[in-house]
Amino acid sequence: MPDRLVIQDLSASCRLGISEWEQEKPQTIWIDLELAIDASRAARRDEVGSTIDYARLVDSVKRVVEARPYRLLETVAEHVAALVLEQFETRRVMVRVRKRALEGIGYAAVEVERPPLPSRRAGRGTASRALARARRAKALRRRSSLVGR
Repeated sequence: MPDRLVIQDLSASCRLGISEWEQEKPQTIWIDLELAIDASRAARRDEVGSTIDYARLVDSVKRVVEARPYRLLETVAEHVAALVLEQFETRRVMVRVRKRALEGIGYAAVEVERPPLPSRRAGRGTASRALARARRAKALRRRSSLVGR
């Protein structure tokens, strides 16, 4: 079994759902990640540069998730998986996205597992486009807040 980096209960706030009331305001979702890594190389060197920097990973995932509204948990999971495979060195990623959905259940979740695609290149996929949109939206918000001053 390969070594794994595990992130549990990463909370993010996004507009998610098919109903108007779900899209009205951001809601909390939770994301679990499992990435295949080579822990021995990092352990020998004892340097973060020899492994996946999970602080950077968490920040990147939150930015993609919070960048736009989503209708489906499946879409969020696919965008997160694409981001991880595009920006981080891993042989496999598992993404689980959960939200409180209905009265009487703890949560609804979707879990996807994806191997890297040989044709994938950093900066060219769905996750990168979502990151670019998030940066543009943040810049616009910053500019509009400066206009009122």
